[in-house]
Parts: sequence; structure tokens; C-alpha cells
Amino acid sequence: MLEEFTTKVVKKYVATEYPHLLLPAVLLARVISAKKLDDTFDLQELVIHNDETGSSYRGHITANWYEYVLKVVDQFGNPDEGFPLIPSVRSRLQMKAGALAAISLPNGALDPAIIGEVTL
Repeated sequence: MLEEFTTKVVKKYVATEYPHLLLPAVLLARVISAKKLDDTFDLQELVIHNDETGSSYRGHITANWYEYVLKVVDQFGNPDEGFPLIPSVRSRLQMKAGALAAISLPNGALDPAIIGEVTL
């Protein structure tokens, strides 16, 4: 009896105070659409090596941000209807529609960070 009461109290407390603990730390999501943005970022202090000549030189890369619409999927790649479609996810990573991404939900908020592209 006391064990059941304690279990119920703990479950209720975690659900109300720490709802993000009920979700997995990392989820899989299918890229529904991808859009290249005009916003750019720079990768600084790079060293570019020429494999043919053996020479190298310093440089930087300017690349675009991308915006994605994501759909959370289960471990088999099937859509998880427990999550809505997630629009406007910005990332430096370049992925095509249909790609599979590993995402995290920092602090349980439905504002994911894309970790990287994965395969099943």
C-alpha cells in the first residue's frame, strides 16, 4: 500500500515538475522539407590541404543556414503521431527532404536541435 502511494506521488511529481524527463534524450525525425536561407555563417581559421601538391594554405568557408520541417519517427522510421509536425528548425547542416536526423529537445521544449544525419 505504501509502495503504491509512493510510486504514484513520484510519478505525478516527475510529470508536473520535470516533464522533459519522460521523453527520450534523443529522437529521430524525418526531414519533410528543406529550405536554404539567405543567412550565412563563416568557418574561420581553416587550413586547406592540396592532396596533389602537398601544399596547404589558410582560408575560411562561408555557408548558408537551412530551415527544416521535421516529423518525429519511431525506431523503425514510422511517423510518431504523439508529436506534431515541427516547423522552422534552423541548422547549419545541409540535408535533403527525406533524410533522417537525430534531434534533441533541450529541457523538453518542442524546439529541437539537430544533432546530425543518421540512417536506420
